[in-house]
Amino acid sequence: MIYLKKLISVLLILFCLLTNSCRTGDQRFIVPNTGYDWPSQERYYWPTNDWETASLQDHKMDPAKMELADQFAENDPLSRALLVIKDGYLVFEKYYGDGGVDKSTNLHSVTKSFSSALVGILFDQNYIDSTNQLMAELMPFYSEFGEITLYHALTHTTGLSWTEEGIMWENWVASDDWVAEALSRGFDTSPGEKFKYSSANSQFLTSLVYYITGIFPGELAKERLFDPLGISFNVFNEAEVYTRWRDYVKPLSQTWRKDTKGIEIAGTCLYLTSRDMAKFGYLYLNRGQWEDHQVISEEWIRASTKDHITNVYGRYSYGYHWWITNIDGEAAFLASGFGGQIIGVVPSLDMVVVLKYEAGNPVHPVSGSEHDDMFLFELVVQAANKS
Repeated sequence: MIYLKKLISVLLILFCLLTNSCRTGDQRFIVPNTGYDWPSQERYYWPTNDWETASLQDHKMDPAKMELADQFAENDPLSRALLVIKDGYLVFEKYYGDGGVDKSTNLHSVTKSFSSALVGILFDQNYIDSTNQLMAELMPFYSEFGEITLYHALTHTTGLSWTEEGIMWENWVASDDWVAEALSRGFDTSPGEKFKYSSANSQFLTSLVYYITGIFPGELAKERLFDPLGISFNVFNEAEVYTRWRDYVKPLSQTWRKDTKGIEIAGTCLYLTSRDMAKFGYLYLNRGQWEDHQVISEEWIRASTKDHITNVYGRYSYGYHWWITNIDGEAAFLASGFGGQIIGVVPSLDMVVVLKYEAGNPVHPVSGSEHDDMFLFELVVQAANKS
């Protein structure tokens, strides 16, 4: 009977994924009306140069339960890294397979949350008045945006006709203008009517950064995001010409691949280490503050991580390119990428969890299998002493 219930649950989620039937009108909020229970921003130190380590016991983490998480990761041949930041300290760090502390890999769709952060920086600099502004107003070169707003792009509710794989994807990647090519596909629904995940929606964001500022997103990210956090990053100074799929996925290190116009790819292809991922999660855990500087405004952080679209895939809400869910009774938000790349933030526990899996040849996680990223995330959260 338990197996049957799990099977039914998985089938329902898959049905939602395949039919894109998660509508914006379903109201199942995850974040409380009062918001997250955020930790204090008063920190003993900041990990700009590196993370300070501490024991699990010193930060109320159950070693026996963390052993279960470690064993689960160990038993998955695709696991590459598991890091836990608790109360600002690195209390668990383990690498698997060919993973390593200096291993920089493709974050896949975790990249989307970084792209959202750049839009937040533009918002803070008053380049953008409101997320309700029309994309056609912000990017007048593309009148095809019609009634699509920035909010629609941030929440995947543009209505764009899209598929994340196959020949249509490859044709998009090979095109000389990813924004124009995406818009040429037409629309399945009116803007704001339905959630439909699309890397093209994300590409609208990094393209927006470039067209508003004249600065390439990687340069802005290095100056305003990566350098302040102490993340080593090199701007990739070449536009790509993709003649085959292998050109698109060849490994890089500490950089961000560009599209054919030389604009950073918003939906994937940012290459960072696990510790770098943890820093980004820690920035959001601290509501945009880093040391004595507000890297991203608290207003943007709060707006990005609240329920804008609810009842997505059966267990999530969606913010501004952040997923929102409930983990062991705690509201959490996460950046999530293909194959199981995760930056999970649990404000009430003052916790950041980083998962890395095989990224060169990723395999989609399956609930209830040995390759189940969200189950591993849950095991880690369960190890926290909430008393």
